[in-house]
Amino acid sequence: MKLDSELAEKPYYSTRTAAKLLNVSLGTVQKMVERGELGAWKTNGGHRRIHKETVHRLLATRVGQELPSVHELDLVVFHPNHQEAQRIHAQLGKWGLPLKSVVVEDVVDTIITSVSQHPRVVLYYVEELSDAESATIEKLQNFFARQNVIFAVITNRQAYDGVADALQQWGIMVFLKTPSLEEVKGFLRAQLMMTRGAAG
Repeated sequence: MKLDSELAEKPYYSTRTAAKLLNVSLGTVQKMVERGELGAWKTNGGHRRIHKETVHRLLATRVGQELPSVHELDLVVFHPNHQEAQRIHAQLGKWGLPLKSVVVEDVVDTIITSVSQHPRVVLYYVEELSDAESATIEKLQNFFARQNVIFAVITNRQAYDGVADALQQWGIMVFLKTPSLEEVKGFLRAQLMMTRGAAG
């Protein structure tokens, strides 16, 4: 699976990506840089680069300030393939569970949706686990843990053993993707029962 290169490898975000993550305009990002809220520098070509850590710190602060009292979503599913993402979306409607869910095809959208709507569970599809993708998953796990969002990975049959072994060190649940995603269904039902029970 090919992840967003800015998330996986580079120590910075472009102004556009920073704006998307923070859900603000490009002009607002510029003002945040000028106020010292975001660390940034310019390349020789005049392109602004935003330090990742300053964006993450600001996001974490916002989460603490704006955490809603109820979850606006039960489930966010990430899958980079459009057709497969649509199939998952259709399948969710057949499960017979009272799920408020959304399926996204972009890593950045996964984060934005999670910050803005605070889901109970995020399911993240992994096809092959490279070093860069492992690093991204570790960062996502830490990010979602700070939001009290349950983070789990789904993968295909060929990659399951390798993915499960690699992610075991972080305590991330890995589920085998089947045509009906049945292995995820029981997990979701149990998680929804536990979180709703705790809320009540």
